[in-house]
This record gives sequence, structure tokens and C-alpha cells, in this order.
Amino acid sequence: MANPDLIHSTVAQVAKSEAVVWDGSKYYDDAEAWTWLFWSEEHDFFKYFRQLDIKNLLELACGHGRHGEYVLSHYGDRVDRLVMLDILQSNVDFCLQRIGPRKNLEIRCNSGVGFQPVADGSLTAIFCYDAMVHFHHEVVKSYLNDTQRVLVPGGMALFHHSNYSLKPDSPFGANPHARAYMSASLFEQYVKEAGLVVMEQKSFSWGDIPDLDCLSLIKKPASTSK
Repeated sequence: MANPDLIHSTVAQVAKSEAVVWDGSKYYDDAEAWTWLFWSEEHDFFKYFRQLDIKNLLELACGHGRHGEYVLSHYGDRVDRLVMLDILQSNVDFCLQRIGPRKNLEIRCNSGVGFQPVADGSLTAIFCYDAMVHFHHEVVKSYLNDTQRVLVPGGMALFHHSNYSLKPDSPFGANPHARAYMSASLFEQYVKEAGLVVMEQKSFSWGDIPDLDCLSLIKKPASTSK
């Protein structure tokens, strides 16, 4: 039988090795120009985000903080606590400079495979935009397992992930728009294995590639034995 600690360590190594390419990347500056897309009434990102209870909210892979800053600027009165996590210390440092200290804000480094040091059952919602699309599928699976741990019963998470199901062994950088191998159906399988439920799921085009991405709104059951 496989050693769970060894598996976790191996997945963490994959996450760290893949994260290196984003350290100091020009991508973060370029991405500022399309922040509006995620918060527009015309797109499903905002439609699904409005279903979250953002009282105790976590943003995964916060990058340079464009989404966390938007949340605090537009919905800060509804957020008792916002945790922003990123695997790269350079991104954490950038966010601290950009947003500054606030009583309801925590900005931290994490392992790249889980939400530690966030406590069990302490979050009402999680979201991740424009980042999980690049995650190795085993990294995605690890995060979904930990999503079950950190959400309150009835809490929800909104994940923007890849729907590129070709070439499972190719590195994400070799795929269209650097999308990692994943599919809506595989993601739903991982969700179920984690003891969570898919509430809504929608694939959509990115750039000129039809159905390249997917949005999944998932929920931790109000009563669970996990």
C-alpha cells in the first residue's frame, strides 16, 4: 500500500517545481488588463461568486493580489476575514506591499498542495481564478481533499480550472494557453472522492480554444462523516 505521506511529499515537489516559472513573471502585469472579466455581470465568474458566503473567505493562488484587492474594495463590509494564499514568497511580498495591513486580512505562503495553516472548518468560502488552470491534476486533487477539511458544513468553493483533456503526460507549458491536463468529469470525480458535491459546472472558451476552461461551484454537505 502506498505511503500517504510520501505521495503528499511528491505532489508538493511537483507543485513547487511548476510554480518556479511564475516567479517574477511578466504575466502578472499583463493579467491586470483582464481583471474586469472576472467581476463583470456578463460572465459566469461573478454569477457563481455571488452564491458564496464570503464572511470567512480564502483566495487560493492570489498572485499579485488583483482579485483580493477587488474583493476588499467592493465587498469589504461583508468580509470578516480574507485569507490570501500563494506558494511563492515573492507574490506574498507583492500583495503585502500592494494592499497593506488590514485587520480582516491575512496574506501567507502555503505548501502548494493544501490550505495549511488554515484551521479545520473555519472558512465559509474559497475561490481561485486564473491559476488552477495551470495546476497538475494531482495538485488539484490534493487541494480538493483539503477543501473538505477547511470549509464549514454548507460552505462552498469556486474553482476556475482547466478542461484540457488531451495529452495527459505533457507539461502544462506545452499545452494551449498553458492549460494543465484536466477535464470537467475528472474534476467532478475528485470532488466526489473528497466528500464534496458539484453544485454547478460550466465549460467555456479561453482565447480561441472552445471549452478549454471550466468553472466548478462545489459545496461541502451540511452533514458529513468525513
